Amino acid sequence: MYLVKVGKPVGPRDVMRGANLSSPSVAYRNLQKLLDLGVVVKDDYGNYVVKEKANMKGYVWVGKSLMPSFVIFGFIFLGILIAEIALLIPHLLLGSSVEEAFWLWIITTVVSAALFLFTAVRFRMKPKNQTEN
Repeated sequence: MYLVKVGKPVGPRDVMRGANLSSPSVAYRNLQKLLDLGVVVKDDYGNYVVKEKANMKGYVWVGKSLMPSFVIFGFIFLGILIAEIALLIPHLLLGSSVEEAFWLWIITTVVSAALFLFTAVRFRMKPKNQTEN
């Protein structure tokens, strides 16, 4: 993730600092694993750069950010909800009746969008290190 966000060649010490790793040797070992997988390449100066973004199950690359795929589904349902509300407003303004099935459809869309977006936020949150005093 750090190499993708930086977008330029970096060394193991930079990776250690940027990815909050414990030592340069840990960063070096992880870079070697990525090199063996063919995801990164090493230049003549010993710096590493991303060759291709690795695909991860359940996530999608959006620019330089890795997003949970739940975000996409959440926004799809949000778009459907906006369309449903756009269809509902004229009925409410004119005072005409709205079928019960349409209300059920709106409630289902609201619940679906909320669940997908809530799950996406949970996936996106990083656990915080707790320090004991």
